[in-house]
Amino acid sequence: MIEARVRARHIACRVRAAHYLPQVMATQAAFSTAVLRASLVAPIALLLPQLGVGATLEGRVQYPGRAIPAATVYARNTETAALHSLALRRNEATFRFELPPGKYWVFVRPAEPGLTELYGAHTSYSTCRQRPAHLVDACTDHAILEVEVGTTPRRAPLELDDWFLDEGSAAALDRILGTAPPAPDEAGLGRPRFSEYRTAAGAPLGAVKLDLPPGSKAAGFARELKSAAEGGANFAASFAIARLACGAGCEQVAVVDLTDGAVVFPETLAKVPTTLPCRANEALSWRDDSRLLEFTHHDDETIVTDYLLWDAERRAFTTLAQYRRNLERFCGEG
Repeated sequence: MIEARVRARHIACRVRAAHYLPQVMATQAAFSTAVLRASLVAPIALLLPQLGVGATLEGRVQYPGRAIPAATVYARNTETAALHSLALRRNEATFRFELPPGKYWVFVRPAEPGLTELYGAHTSYSTCRQRPAHLVDACTDHAILEVEVGTTPRRAPLELDDWFLDEGSAAALDRILGTAPPAPDEAGLGRPRFSEYRTAAGAPLGAVKLDLPPGSKAAGFARELKSAAEGGANFAASFAIARLACGAGCEQVAVVDLTDGAVVFPETLAKVPTTLPCRANEALSWRDDSRLLEFTHHDDETIVTDYLLWDAERRAFTTLAQYRRNLERFCGEG
């Protein structure tokens, strides 16, 4: 959503899909057809590397959080602008492309709310960090590297591990994907960011017995709350957010403390709309490693995002800021 990319300050199993975007030149489209046919005929497929027609690029995503978000991995030919993409499910880390020989930028973009403006890529930092540990601090270059794909397989998987892209690189990837946002308005420049309220990961949490007093509101949602707790922490390191029905077009939020089983129903999130224009499922956005939560809703003719900060000791939210914009700008941000 409006979470800034983690840039200068401070994501396995198998690939589900691959496709060219419309800008691929006719000759590359012809190659795509050839690869598809070859994949159906094993003897021909085995000859592809020898003929110089196609090559395999394998790699893995390394994400700084405890869970790897669902994401799309991209390989963009820097000479022809051909763009290849692979969809990864949540907690999938490995990917595999069949590509024409050439030079590529390889990068990844999460597909989950709150992370869609974040990029990871294979950069100069990715190669630098392979040095001995005492030299890693010297790795400060986050420029995206061209990856040469040919007929000779790479000795090791390609690492997509740099989430600190500079503004210029992130803007270039926005242009490639056609998602460059509109010029920010003055009110949007100082909005809180998830990365500004990071929560350090603690010790692994085990099973917890929920506090569900008979006749309490929590007891009425026992099944849903237990399911949320079993899924593990998804907010502020040691809490689980559960989204519960509260009527037509409405849901409410419960926060489960996974350290002691306490359940809280924040009044601020007692009535959350289930749909929004243009971005239907983005009323709520949060991260497992941050205390910040974004709540977006209608207010007359404007769209408002409340930035709520969680206090773990008080088990309560406070409002840090609000961001108001018209419908046109809100849709343009998506």
